[in-house]
Amino acid sequence: SVGRPVLFTFDDLHWSQPFIIEVIKEFAVNYAHDTSLGKSEDSIKNKHQGLLIAGTYRSNEVKEEDDLIRSINFMKDSGKVNVTSLNVAELTKADITQLISAKLCLPWRYTQELAGFREKQEAIPSLLLNFSGR
Repeated sequence: SVGRPVLFTFDDLHWSQPFIIEVIKEFAVNYAHDTSLGKSEDSIKNKHQGLLIAGTYRSNEVKEEDDLIRSINFMKDSGKVNVTSLNVAELTKADITQLISAKLCLPWRYTQELAGFREKQEAIPSLLLNFSGR
């Protein structure tokens, strides 16, 4: 990733096979260390500054003993990976109404009923963003 940032994204990790979780963990923990022989610490650090691994999962679908959570904790504890967690709350009907209203350029009173589908089926933020064309 020298000179060019690289982003790896993994969506819905709560449904991933344990092998996939293990590959991501091993890559994240060992990537900077497999090419370090004979190089200064500064050159290694600068070489990998443009790498970001982003993964998403539903916290209500995993338990502390699951492979995913154990792998995340392992990466945090390794001291080799900077792990940042962002907790995203479930979208409310008001959130969805606002998103739809903004995209369709309509007042809330016209889009509230459209936002009501959330109560029948769980709303996924990326689905709504795809719908809105963002």
